[in-house]
Amino acid sequence: MQKKNLLLILFSMIFIILVIQGICYAYQTVIINFPDDKVWTVVYNKTQANERIIQFVPQGQSYLNWTETYIFHSYKHQLGTNVNSLVFLSSLTKSLERKNNTKPYIYVLKGRENAIATRCIASNKNIKSQCDIYRVASAQEAVISIQYINKNTTDFKRNYEYYMDIIKRANPYYSYFRQDRVMSKGTSFEL
Repeated sequence: MQKKNLLLILFSMIFIILVIQGICYAYQTVIINFPDDKVWTVVYNKTQANERIIQFVPQGQSYLNWTETYIFHSYKHQLGTNVNSLVFLSSLTKSLERKNNTKPYIYVLKGRENAIATRCIASNKNIKSQCDIYRVASAQEAVISIQYINKNTTDFKRNYEYYMDIIKRANPYYSYFRQDRVMSKGTSFEL
């Protein structure tokens, strides 16, 4: 009788662990090397259904009042496992171009697994003057979009290669087991 109870407890624990793993949002981690001249803090972090958004701004700035920002979106299994990053990025950029059509996005990388677009816009009634780099990457557990926005267009243009390099090097890291360690000097966070 005691052996049956022990087996029941063991199977119950295994079941609970499997259920908890299914509830946890993702085992997807992003590693990014933010610019060293600022301390970057999370001002927005929300999970809704299969979508997660995390926004970073320089310390002292807020969700509504910032000069530059990094925004990460994760769409877990929502779009299927065979998503074309270029097609997905194109739908995102078209939506933003409808809000401010002063300049279209220029695609600097057009891959199925990775796509990057950039533009600088003039102010209109919807969006103030700014520049951004927008990337979509297919990851193991999700499709991830990474957007860097800078309201100082002069700074953006002067340091364009630097900002582009940060976005290109942002790396989705797949770790099915959470006890795996991320060995990087960059900032890492789960999506």
